[in-house]
Amino acid sequence: MTVKPVVGVRGVLRGMGCEADCRLPTWKETSTTGRVYTRCRILDEPFGLPDGAYTVFFAGHAVPTRKFEGRWTLTFLPPGIDLERAA
Repeated sequence: MTVKPVVGVRGVLRGMGCEADCRLPTWKETSTTGRVYTRCRILDEPFGLPDGAYTVFFAGHAVPTRKFEGRWTLTFLPPGIDLERAA
């Protein structure tokens, strides 16, 4: 698997009756089959957001994500998102 450099974008989380700013480090990974995936982690969100389903909004995009047992799941971004423009 090949990993390409990280691009950081600002986002907003909405869900579970909450709304909060966050930071999204994003990167591209190429699998051994050659397929390219864009992934992100959610960081710098306020402490204490409850577990559950959320949507993260950034640069005109909305991507579903989830917090489980206090940790954010690794999120795959849909194809076609221009990370350079989103940053």
